[in-house]
Amino acid sequence: MPLGLCLIIYLLTLYVGAMLFLWQSLRGQKTETPLVTEVPFALKEGQTIVGIGETTHGIDFYIGDYVRDEHYYDL
Repeated sequence: MPLGLCLIIYLLTLYVGAMLFLWQSLRGQKTETPLVTEVPFALKEGQTIVGIGETTHGIDFYIGDYVRDEHYYDL
């Protein structure tokens, strides 16, 4: 058998062995559920976002019940 063919078969055998080892090691691992904090964020009727503040933990939205005056115009 030519030396080039032996090298290709050897490398293919190493590759298949590495893939089988990887699959075996991954199958034994238990996946943990990711830590997700679900925050329900929905504005109720009549509420508006009156301010936004940035903190070290994220962004805070300040919600108020202020009614916008339809007849007020900036002059």
